[in-house]
Amino acid sequence: MLQIKTQTDYWEERAEKVLSHFHYEFPDEINISDICWRYGIRILPLDHPFMDGYVENTDDQLKAVSFPSTTDRRGTIFIKENLNAVEKKLLLTEEFCHIYAHQKSQVFMDKHQIGKLENQAKRMAAYLLMPNRFIKTVYEAAYDEAVVISDIADYFLVTEEFAQYRLELIFNRKVDAFVSYWGMLGTFELFE
Repeated sequence: MLQIKTQTDYWEERAEKVLSHFHYEFPDEINISDICWRYGIRILPLDHPFMDGYVENTDDQLKAVSFPSTTDRRGTIFIKENLNAVEKKLLLTEEFCHIYAHQKSQVFMDKHQIGKLENQAKRMAAYLLMPNRFIKTVYEAAYDEAVVISDIADYFLVTEEFAQYRLELIFNRKVDAFVSYWGMLGTFELFE
């Protein structure tokens, strides 16, 4: 039988607080650019003319970086151009979470502090893009036919790795599919 975590954690509560200002009926309606705009967060290209005054040198591997303002939950997100839509969405969401939750720049932090903040932002991003109320729809669909991780990722417009991460937050283990057997819902993990 499927054991579903019903208790929320701090980062899920914060994500739900953000989502409470919007009236999304389906997960593909979650528009992180609109959320950023409503919170007063600017999104600019990760390019030197736009980055002047923020950092002098940017790593070529850097895809996104955020700089919070000193007041409120405002700031600026710089994101590399020409990313695919899903990758851009995931990066923007994580950077939004940094500004919303942390309100401090990682530029002068050590790797341990950065790691902690990255984990928190990723966790909040997972709750923001894959809210529990929409995951329940996946459970309901799995009673009719098996739902695999690629279907879940497509439904939420995220990567399979991101969808698996979100499901691990619920089940504390890797989940690759939901299936129903004799009226009971269960999970599968595929082995390679």
